[in-house]
Amino acid sequence: MSSILFTSALLAGVAQAYTQVNVASPFMTKNIDPIVFPGQYDKSHLHSFFGSDAVTINTKTSAELQAGCTNAENPNDLSVYWVPTPLYTTDGGKTYKPIPLSRFSAYYNLGETEAEVAIPQNLQMVAGVSSATTEADMDANAQSSWACESENISLDANGFPSSTCSTHLQQLLYFPQCVNTATLETGYKTKRGGACPTGMKSMPQLRFSIRWDVRKALPNGWSGAAPFKLAFGPAWSSHGDFINGWTEEAATNMLATTKEKQKFSAVDGALGTYNSGPTCTATDADPSNGTSDYAESVAAMSKRDVEDWGWSTKSRFVRA
Repeated sequence: MSSILFTSALLAGVAQAYTQVNVASPFMTKNIDPIVFPGQYDKSHLHSFFGSDAVTINTKTSAELQAGCTNAENPNDLSVYWVPTPLYTTDGGKTYKPIPLSRFSAYYNLGETEAEVAIPQNLQMVAGVSSATTEADMDANAQSSWACESENISLDANGFPSSTCSTHLQQLLYFPQCVNTATLETGYKTKRGGACPTGMKSMPQLRFSIRWDVRKALPNGWSGAAPFKLAFGPAWSSHGDFINGWTEEAATNMLATTKEKQKFSAVDGALGTYNSGPTCTATDADPSNGTSDYAESVAAMSKRDVEDWGWSTKSRFVRA
């Protein structure tokens, strides 16, 4: 499994310009997934949601998200991002609670070469393999990893650090950086800085960097098997979802941030500067349905009559 040190070395060789969007907390924890289980309640495991609060089980387009309120630092980014909620236990697995968040960051084009096209409106993507139960089952392109930030600690059998983190527990995940702008199909380059699949052009690559505060949740630490898991299973099953909600202006402005080497560049727009912060309070758009309780979500999933799709990295095809 790739460590933070390996990832840093990889980026150092081809570092280019990038931008990032920070989110201080999830605005919602809920057992829905509008990409994998569109239009359905109680079929999904628990997810932590960041960004536009307009997301519901039926969300398909950028315009829908742009009508909502975002809790992202950049008000021009009304995208919605979500991941399986990481959970910890202090009673040997009898009960689980969400691990507190330190910070969610969406990096765009970190370590990649100049992008050719803006992230298209209505783009939906999933990165990672939700059905993975071992490291061998994972998609190497997604570079999914869990590690103690800036520490080299071995992993346990479930893919989590095997001893106490003195820093944050950091989750990394890379999304495809190539897109067919007509069909919204996505794919990975042959290698970092390499060529896109036939019929696709490069766009700013999205990377999740999520810091979870395990020190707050588990002040006494651990040794051996980590006392936490994802709502869907082990770290190997780590995956993330994205529906683009960037305004078209800001998405176009992002292209300029991919040109200069080793430099953070801001993406501003009509809704404000890159760090002007939320201008509203993001809330669940559909509070009467679904649950934020892990035990209730598990009970609901046990009654479902469909299997999880076992999503590998891919995009959904959406036209407004």
